Parts: sequence; structure tokens; C-alpha cells
Amino acid sequence: MSKQISASEQTTPGEQAAASNQTTASNQTSKTKGYLKIRGTVFLVSVVIVIGQAEVMHILRWGPVWLLPAVYILMLVLSVVFYDPEHARPNHAGRTVAKALIFLMIAINVLNMSLLLRRVFMASLHIAALDLVLAGSAIWVVTWLTFAFSFWEIDGGGPEARLTKKVDYPDFLFPQQQADAKLHVVAPDWHPGFGDYLYVSLTNAIAVSPTDTMPMTPLAKFLMGIESFVCYVIFGVLVASAVNIATGALPGISAR
Repeated sequence: MSKQISASEQTTPGEQAAASNQTTASNQTSKTKGYLKIRGTVFLVSVVIVIGQAEVMHILRWGPVWLLPAVYILMLVLSVVFYDPEHARPNHAGRTVAKALIFLMIAINVLNMSLLLRRVFMASLHIAALDLVLAGSAIWVVTWLTFAFSFWEIDGGGPEARLTKKVDYPDFLFPQQQADAKLHVVAPDWHPGFGDYLYVSLTNAIAVSPTDTMPMTPLAKFLMGIESFVCYVIFGVLVASAVNIATGALPGISAR
């Protein structure tokens, strides 16, 4: 025993620091793996959203194009830093950053739509028909992905809460959650994945109304309402305007 103690006492400060650094690196690796397992797909979707919104900014020529992606990247990095790999309870700081990122994406998307409408209907601002179609298409795709991300993040307290069965009340009611267990049409431990929220967002964007999955809380209804409104504007106004521009029906707007 005395030999063990003396060996322990002989550990140098440098060795102790190296061991501490190794432990920290191991914890960070565990945190990153846990983040990628639960949120890796959504991280990639967020990158696609950033690229889409930056492209719309470039077409509409507003603000420094690099600024918004820089803010998004910073928030995505913070979401990794604050992530809790234990999943014992949803991490408050991490989810706060994720929600802030969501609402920033929604706000920028609505702003892009408003600026595009301004470019369409103000005759003093010339816009090519191809640019209009590209910007409108980009806004529609970004809207679809942004709200899929939003639904996935808010439903039942977040993905970690759903995985650990710490869900009090769901924000969305899926058909699988209403299925009779005796019919054996869904696994007993089924819970929605990101693909399910992509589908919910897609059907809401196309039908501009809920289809098979119903919003159950005021926040869920608010988000679905915003998505329906934005997509309705894109379908009803921007596409029609693109046709008019192509045929030269709107004066002062270029059909190049």
C-alpha cells in the first residue's frame, strides 16, 4: 500500500495536466458523438437552410451575404457546445440556442418573402424572371426545411425528451399515436423521427393546411399557420407573377 501511495505521490503536475486534458477530450468526443446521433441530420438540414437563405440574399441584394451564415454557424457551434450527451433531461441551454436559431430562420425567411414581393410589385425595381423563380423556389424549399426543423424541435419538449419518454403532452398528434395496439399496425415503442416531421412540413406546405397530423398546442398551430401563409403567398403570388413576367404582362419588370 505504501508503495502505491508513494507512486501516486510521485505523479508530476505535467502528468496530472495531461490526464485531465485526456479526460476533457474524451468527454468532448462523447458529447459530439451524442449530438451527431440525435441531431446530426438536423445539423445538415440547418446547413442547407443557411445556403438557401444566403442565395436568396444574394439574388435580392440585401445586407452582407456573409453575415447571416456567420451568425447561423456560431449558433450551430453553440448548440454543440451546450449539448448534454446524457439525455437524462433536455438541456436547457442547448434547447434555448436551438429555439433561437429556429425563430431567426423563420424571421429571415418571412423577410426574404417580403422583399421578394416588393421586388415584384414595385415597377421601379427590375428583376429577371429567372431570378424571381429561383428566389421563390429557394424560399419555398427553405420554408419546408425550416418548419420541419421547428416541428421536430418543439414537439413534446424536444427530441431528447421524446427518446427518454419524458413527454407530458405532445405538440403534434400523429396517426401512429392513435392506432389501436390490437391491430399491430405500429410498433409499441414508436416515436416520430425527423423524417416524419419532414413529411408533416411538406404536406402543410403543399396543402396549406394540416393533413394527417394535427397540431395540438397554440405554438404548433402558430408555426403551421405561418408556414401555410408563406407557402400560400409563394404559390398564389410569386408563381403567378413569374408567369406574367415571362409573358411581359407586368410593366417595369424584366423578363430576361
